Amino acid sequence: MLTTAIQTQPNQHNDYYSVIAKGPMLDRVYTMRYRSYSAEGYIAENSSQKFIDEYDNRPNSTCFLAYYRNQVVGSIRACVYEPNHGLNIPIMDCFEKELRNTIGYDGIFLEPNKFVIDPQFQRRGGIHARFLLLGTAVEQAVRKNASNIVVAVRTEHIKFYQMFGGKLASEEKSYPHLNFKTVLMICSDVKKCRDFIKSKVEIIEKNDPVLNYGTV
Repeated sequence: MLTTAIQTQPNQHNDYYSVIAKGPMLDRVYTMRYRSYSAEGYIAENSSQKFIDEYDNRPNSTCFLAYYRNQVVGSIRACVYEPNHGLNIPIMDCFEKELRNTIGYDGIFLEPNKFVIDPQFQRRGGIHARFLLLGTAVEQAVRKNASNIVVAVRTEHIKFYQMFGGKLASEEKSYPHLNFKTVLMICSDVKKCRDFIKSKVEIIEKNDPVLNYGTV
């Protein structure tokens, strides 16, 4: 089930798990991003074969890696806006006015971004990894006492995020560092979103009893 238990490695009951990426592990995040985005032509190729931006080293950003057994299969970044800290998050670069007019800047909100699944894992277990990473980001929102989850999504993914309670809140705009356009979606019931993910996980576990979730 979806938990916040500390898990540092898989075991016989837990083939899927996630960890906070720190230190040298961040290279895996940046490499994973590069492979995923460059495979779709969403970023220009570079010699480092890593995709890093100015938000990665900020204290309000946390990167997570998803594993299937010992294989890295995906990653996500959770960026938190807290009014008392004054640190922006990426989505504010393109949807500043929309955010101000809908939820405002007086409360805490979290943006899941740089959400990628290894291209080679998309068909074999991508849905498991997606729910793992989204669940991890939502748990981070709960821990931070965020009142909203905000996300920039491509229009073809609107229906997917509507399942989690996301509501459309903008027209299409370009997202920083990526050559595609996105729309702003806002989920204003974080705990309901978490409960929905838990229910979906229960369904997945019936088909794959070794699936489990955890964050470190």
